[in-house]
Amino acid sequence: MPVESLSTLLKQLAKEKRSLENQVKDYVLRLERGSKAYHKINDERHIYLAKMSQVSGSHQVSKRQPMNQLHRMKENPVKTERYNPSRSGH
Repeated sequence: MPVESLSTLLKQLAKEKRSLENQVKDYVLRLERGSKAYHKINDERHIYLAKMSQVSGSHQVSKRQPMNQLHRMKENPVKTERYNPSRSGH
């Protein structure tokens, strides 16, 4: 192969190498941005889930209180109903 064609081939290969290096740099930047975005969203998701868990927990407590009161009323109707001793004797 003549020296001139080898020189031309070398220039082409060097140009292709630079192009590929630039593509790799671009992909690295995209990957870093994507990773940062993922971590940011994932952190926000954890915060959201923690808040939902707190709200759900407090909602469950507030739900239980009326149910506990209803349960107590069923167990002991004398305490919860208006007790009238004159009616019980008929």
